[in-house]
Amino acid sequence: FVQPVQQNANSIAQLDCLLSFAKTAIDNNYVRPILDESTDLEIKNGRHPVIEKQLPIGEEYIANDVVLNRNQQQIIMITGPNMSGKSAILRQTALIVLLAQMGSYVPAQNARIGIVDKIFTRVGASDNISMGESTFMVEMNETASILNNISERSLVLLDEIGRGTSTYDGISIAWAIAEFLHEHPSKAKTLFATHYHELNDMTETFERIKNYNVSVKELKDTIIFLRKLVAGGSNHSFGIHVAKLAGMPNRVIHRASKILEQLEKNQS
Repeated sequence: FVQPVQQNANSIAQLDCLLSFAKTAIDNNYVRPILDESTDLEIKNGRHPVIEKQLPIGEEYIANDVVLNRNQQQIIMITGPNMSGKSAILRQTALIVLLAQMGSYVPAQNARIGIVDKIFTRVGASDNISMGESTFMVEMNETASILNNISERSLVLLDEIGRGTSTYDGISIAWAIAEFLHEHPSKAKTLFATHYHELNDMTETFERIKNYNVSVKELKDTIIFLRKLVAGGSNHSFGIHVAKLAGMPNRVIHRASKILEQLEKNQS
């Protein structure tokens, strides 16, 4: 009786999975994606399937468009402050591609996805105590693995590359990685989130790198996160504003503002 039971269990599992896909799609207004043999990725009003379910009742998820292709817009450089939603855009793009290739409908207005063979991610920051590797070493190991294994059908998601070392080292490494991806024969589609505004200058030299930012609105001494991905780079990190939102003592915020003002004056 073992084999029939296993066959029935397998059939029930498949049916359960398909029913879950269908119910999720109906309950959350998902759409049927178009999958083709191209290497393009076009997502209209994409949403993060987990984050949108965690929002307070009545609050609408801010959907975003993502368009990547190997000919005109291979690399999107995303700038913006912490908490603005850069990482969410990276993650939702990966999840939409993954859901589509699993046979599920996707959280978007519409989506056309060229088949992706690998999704590479370098997101988050953590060390590896068991291997004696620092946060920066882990970051470099993972990034090296990505760069050594990309193909023309790969999707690459890089979040804050170079933040584990000094500013100038970080900028240099991030720039070199973006340049490598642009010049590599595979022309792998890439979303590159960064705090390094210097990377915005890459669009002047590398034609398939495009600048975008996650918009915010500044009101007096605070900022409002608009969560919308818009064309153009950002020149402000708003790190002190985010520290204030976190409840940092006013004395620290005031002192940080003075130091920032002096540093910017010295740089200019």
